[in-house]
Amino acid sequence: MEKYLPTLETERLIIRPISMDDKDYFFAMDSQAEVHTFLNKEPVQSIEEMEKVIALIRQQYEKYGIGRLGVIEKSSNQWIGWTGFKYIDELENGRIGFLDLGYRFRVESWGKGYATEAALACMQYYREHLTHFELHAITHTENKGSRHVLEKVGFQVTEEFYFDRWDIQCYWYDLVE
Repeated sequence: MEKYLPTLETERLIIRPISMDDKDYFFAMDSQAEVHTFLNKEPVQSIEEMEKVIALIRQQYEKYGIGRLGVIEKSSNQWIGWTGFKYIDELENGRIGFLDLGYRFRVESWGKGYATEAALACMQYYREHLTHFELHAITHTENKGSRHVLEKVGFQVTEEFYFDRWDIQCYWYDLVE
């Protein structure tokens, strides 16, 4: 199976596969309550829990050759979040077998344009290597920041749906070409 696990570089970021060595940085982000405001409202509570999350990401790498990628701020060499694609292999909004573009960043990194910069790099990679996959995105209906990023990188809302796994109301996005 072909692997789509690039290391991408932008003006301010390095985007690369996530490893178990990232667990402390990942935990520092995913344990922040604010990061989960528009998610499941359940911040990660332990390093062990984070190791399980990373193991699932690594399973996606092995099973599908694709998965979320870590984001490093070049100026500080600090791990500030993740971005990239996840292959959706469970029913989501009545669909299955597509890529989801996502991102999550430490609170300290918000408002600096990193999510947009990382998403643009991922979208360029998608257009060059992954167009044989259907691509969508979802976000909480009240998450204006995430909605803005998705619209900036080429998505548009096509419907609203209830995401029962996290008990939240979401927008479904399709890629506009």
